[in-house]
Amino acid sequence: MPVNKILASMKQLSFAPPANLQRWFWVLLAINCLFIIASKWYMQPLATDEIVRFELAKELSVAERIILDWETYGKLNHAIIGIYLDFLFIVLYTTGLSVACIYFGRLSGHEILMRTGKFMTYLLIIAGICDVIENIAMLKSLQGSPTRWSVLLAYDMATTKFSMVILSALYIAICLVFRLLRKIVL
Repeated sequence: MPVNKILASMKQLSFAPPANLQRWFWVLLAINCLFIIASKWYMQPLATDEIVRFELAKELSVAERIILDWETYGKLNHAIIGIYLDFLFIVLYTTGLSVACIYFGRLSGHEILMRTGKFMTYLLIIAGICDVIENIAMLKSLQGSPTRWSVLLAYDMATTKFSMVILSALYIAICLVFRLLRKIVL
């Protein structure tokens, strides 16, 4: 999907009626939860924390040890399939968090938080792009021979992505606090 279409969709999202945002929030939350549960089941015996450890390996020697461990215990193919599945998850979580940022920004009733919600959607697009680059770097390491560059690129993209996702989760929590305070005060 071209960047212009993505940006146009995000702009439309910020003007969506509250009832539509609420519906999309719950639908996307359910889809994301089901995807996570199905992925965990499908990826067994490989655990999520093992993938995260590989994303954050940073050093070539660490990544090589993880790959050797996965080869020894028959987890390497699961890791490769998991990374391919992650390309779909990127679309799901960035869309879900974007809708949540707009929706909870509006629920907060605070003008600055509402505008920040729109900004967060663009930040989440960048997080998704970082995740795609990270996945490509990890696949290069897993399907060929890992290099210092591919391991470091995966690490840099993963830390950037995680930072943006954590920031969006904190933003949503702040919006909820403002929403609760508004209900108590009013």
